[in-house]
Amino acid sequence: MNKVTITNDNSSEVPASRNRPIRKSPRISTLTHSTENIINDRKREPRKAASTPKKIKFTESLNAEEVLRSSYATSNKTPKYGLKRLGYSFFDVPCEDLAKKLLGTVLVRRLDDGTIVKGRIVETECYPGGDDKASVSHDGRITEKIRAVYMKPGTMYVYVTYGMYHCFNISSQENIYLFTGPGAAVLLRAVDPLEGVEYMQQERGKRKKNTTPEKSKELELHDLCNGPAKLCISFNITKSTSNEQDLCSWDGMWIEEDKSGQKSLNSNHIVVSQRIGIDSVGIKWASKPLRFYLLGNSSVSRRDKIKEKEFEEKIKCI
Repeated sequence: MNKVTITNDNSSEVPASRNRPIRKSPRISTLTHSTENIINDRKREPRKAASTPKKIKFTESLNAEEVLRSSYATSNKTPKYGLKRLGYSFFDVPCEDLAKKLLGTVLVRRLDDGTIVKGRIVETECYPGGDDKASVSHDGRITEKIRAVYMKPGTMYVYVTYGMYHCFNISSQENIYLFTGPGAAVLLRAVDPLEGVEYMQQERGKRKKNTTPEKSKELELHDLCNGPAKLCISFNITKSTSNEQDLCSWDGMWIEEDKSGQKSLNSNHIVVSQRIGIDSVGIKWASKPLRFYLLGNSSVSRRDKIKEKEFEEKIKCI
């Protein structure tokens, strides 16, 4: 190997092999280039706008009067089953009146295989539309999903909640009260089982997690339908099978008077309370007395003991 010779003018004599240009490491060069590209891309990339909640798209082609008119035109079917069912005149009343009238009547479900499931309605809620912010039809809102509440009285409106459960409503007459309007419906909150209890147990058992049919314990009778989602599971009511069906003519479901002699309470014994699970709409509408249930029935989803006490005191004074 050649040595470097030091001279008096402080210069150095470098071997020929050291005069070759230094080659840059490809790895370093590539890394530098990639880093520069990333930095430049980030500079060029526009900032993403802050996420905003999706706006509900209203369907301009839908008109409440046309939906109502068309529902009458397609309701001339004569049912084969449930010939003693309650007819159109029963449902053709203001929402609050229907919510009270339904208490004590019997909900009947006929499945495709002929299985019959029955239960006495013991709890309802009124969703009158119009100014009521808890109603899906608030301020005349109308979309394809909620068409049923604008259809003829007695039409089923079934919707999905929490992405997996169903709730069942019945459309009523357009209301006469000041804060209401078109698109009124009654939510069925609880039913007292009468017939088809084995089927109800089976359907509820399917929803239990980490249990087999052999290990699944039977639910108490009053726990089978004491809530809107439980009711739909027990009666096999889903959006795909039941939404927009006419209770006056559909062979799959109807409502009839209770003639079993098992009615435990007079339907006039109605407790009036506020609706459940709608605090997000504000205290004004959440506190409206639009929930109704039969006093003393064990299948009621949630008791209002303060209102019950007031009601009992009122009865004593009569």
